[in-house]
Amino acid sequence: MIYAIMSTSFDSNCYIIKSKKVALVDSGINPEKILRKINELNIGIDFLINTHCHYDHIAGDLRIKEKTNAKICVHKIDAESMEGNNKEETLADLFGCKFSGIKIDLKLTDGQMMDLGKIKLKVIHTPGHTRGSICLYEPKSKSLFSGDTIFSDGIGRTDLPGGDWIKLKESIERLLKLHRSSGVEKIYPGHGSIGSGDDIEKIYRIYFG
Repeated sequence: MIYAIMSTSFDSNCYIIKSKKVALVDSGINPEKILRKINELNIGIDFLINTHCHYDHIAGDLRIKEKTNAKICVHKIDAESMEGNNKEETLADLFGCKFSGIKIDLKLTDGQMMDLGKIKLKVIHTPGHTRGSICLYEPKSKSLFSGDTIFSDGIGRTDLPGGDWIKLKESIERLLKLHRSSGVEKIYPGHGSIGSGDDIEKIYRIYFG
């Protein structure tokens, strides 16, 4: 079961994925809305999976950890920025906010499987927006949690610290290959509306075709 907590501002979208265990994809800037939702559902959170290290996706991590004791997870490259208090790559300075670093419980690698029970999430390293950006693919429902790598109507910025246009192109080519081989029914992006696998084809043609 997927519960989407959508943002209407610069905050990130967040997603609760419930199986035998529960994962939260990104914590956003306002973790209280997540805590209200899990209280409503009467569930905890086992894993807090950050799609990348930007402040608008990770600001609520410590609050969620405090309340749920969730394991904070992120790709091992972006873990360096989060643990090392890298204000440039986390964009804390850009948001005008204080950031003192976050200890990462689980440093993810490409191809790693996050086992929630009946639901399993495959980690796909998709650098370009940040050096350690990831997407998560759930093969049964063919769902892709894409962070800021790709949206239903665009792609992530590459003009910020850690961004790389060529690597983003390669990452989206990898997602396009996934869609063509295995299928993507829905895209759950870090910002904007929920999309479909056909959006990957569309976006690739617009930006790289």
